[in-house]
Amino acid sequence: MSSLVDVPPEELYKNGMAFTLTLKPEVEQRLRELAEAEHRSMHKTVEVAIQEYLERQERNEWTRQAARRVLEEDAEFFEMLGDR
Repeated sequence: MSSLVDVPPEELYKNGMAFTLTLKPEVEQRLRELAEAEHRSMHKTVEVAIQEYLERQERNEWTRQAARRVLEEDAEFFEMLGDR
């Protein structure tokens, strides 16, 4: 059986980035309880949470851009509404 030391660096990160996550004890306990309740590993629970966060950020950015476009395209209409 080979160890990580025997694995070339380019092979280590083929499936993504590995890192250590240090949590406050109370956060770790809540994460552990959630993972158990959802029948997942703590690792998978954190991975899902990060993915959901990234998707939410993308939706928020899309919404901001759409609102800017509407304001720009309908600026005259909004000015008329403001005059009433």
